[in-house]
Amino acid sequence: MKYYATSFLIVMLAVFASPGYLTHSPGAHDQPVSFMEQRALAEETAAPKPDAMKLSQEFIQKLTPQVDEQYRVKEYSSKEELIRNLSSIASKKIASDYVNGMFEERSGKLYIIPTDLPPWVEKDKPYELKKLSGTSYHLIQKNKSDLYGEYSITLGFEKVNSHWVITFASIN
Repeated sequence: MKYYATSFLIVMLAVFASPGYLTHSPGAHDQPVSFMEQRALAEETAAPKPDAMKLSQEFIQKLTPQVDEQYRVKEYSSKEELIRNLSSIASKKIASDYVNGMFEERSGKLYIIPTDLPPWVEKDKPYELKKLSGTSYHLIQKNKSDLYGEYSITLGFEKVNSHWVITFASIN
């Protein structure tokens, strides 16, 4: 009898102390949920959405720095310096794409190429902020301008190192 009681105790300890039992989430289609999955889910649900309009306006503002009469940029001396400055609000890829298209370096100085700004989000117009996940959003806005006609702009926002950055822009 003592043998059966000891065996029963060992089996019960094994069942109740198993990782599957401790991490099981009732009602989740009987799939075990790990501690890391629970933590990621908690972070996703607790993360506030990005201030998409503020970030988009800050991005375009930094792409229009003060220049002198020869279009030489006063605040930055290289594309890389401007890209680094944009890295707090945009991924390196999108910052590089815009900087390389709008600026040129000559004789160790940075110059803006005199042209109209690319189509962008307009702050006084309505937009949709679509949640893709707790760490990913899209801002979608339909606009019309004399230069570009009717267009739709979509900006992607991702949470990177606990702050939001613009990761892509698509104009249709």
